Amino acid sequence: NLADLRDGRREEARASYARALALARELGDWDLECKVLSGLGALETQLGRIEEARAHWEAALALARKTGDRRWEGGLLGNLGGLHISEGRLDDARVHLEAELVVARELGDRTFEGSALCNLGFLHQLLGRLEEAGKQLEAALVVVREIGHVRTECVVLCNQGIIYDSLGRPAEARTRYEAALALARELSDRRSEGQVLGYLGLLHARQAQFGQARTCLDAGEALLRAVSDRLSLGILLCGRAEAEHLAGDLDAATSALAEADSLATATGAGPDSELGFALARVRDLCVRRLGRR
Repeated sequence: NLADLRDGRREEARASYARALALARELGDWDLECKVLSGLGALETQLGRIEEARAHWEAALALARKTGDRRWEGGLLGNLGGLHISEGRLDDARVHLEAELVVARELGDRTFEGSALCNLGFLHQLLGRLEEAGKQLEAALVVVREIGHVRTECVVLCNQGIIYDSLGRPAEARTRYEAALALARELSDRRSEGQVLGYLGLLHARQAQFGQARTCLDAGEALLRAVSDRLSLGILLCGRAEAEHLAGDLDAATSALAEADSLATATGAGPDSELGFALARVRDLCVRRLGRR
């Protein structure tokens, strides 16, 4: 199933999961059913089908609690917390992520602890609590490097880059983004590579390095379209809209913003989601520019 997902053969993966789910239910095997539902949630997330992913993960969480499997419970709490962030349901996200952190520390599971700290850092970042976000991400970085969890390290470094960019510290932001990009390529993780390239492209645009910005944004957009990650694509297109706005190409900016808006509607990303915040930021830029004319 995972091989099907990585290779982009998502329909084959869905069919495999459907067969496994039917078998698990026929056998009354709750453990297997929990694992299959978790995998289905991951698949739907990749496709930007947020409601379907949430339904699968909530069903899996109920099974994990029914069987007393704390490890799966912790992982699913983290999955749902991250999903709620993407939806803009930030209160729900905080509840799930704090619960994941409690489970992780009870189990002594450093992998879940690092993931929970990373997601909590991102949550504080969205809420504009940059100091608290920075503390959570630094703690997460210590944990993931200690256990050698490269995939989460990539996410933490990218989120640190976003914070440094927000604080007007572009050199430190670029260092974090480039480190995250190297890890994404080492992992052959095209989704993460596309995401990081989008943030790096926007950073270049804010430094008036428009050639480098477009190179990064073009490469990132191609990757995210290839893996069908509509949420991340919408966020990147907001970055492209801002970049083209800064470069003075208002037609290109308007086109990118319109597609990002459509993707937000299609994926159900609310105003408090990362995509919702990105759309509001770019619209505000456009309004301020018009006001100066």
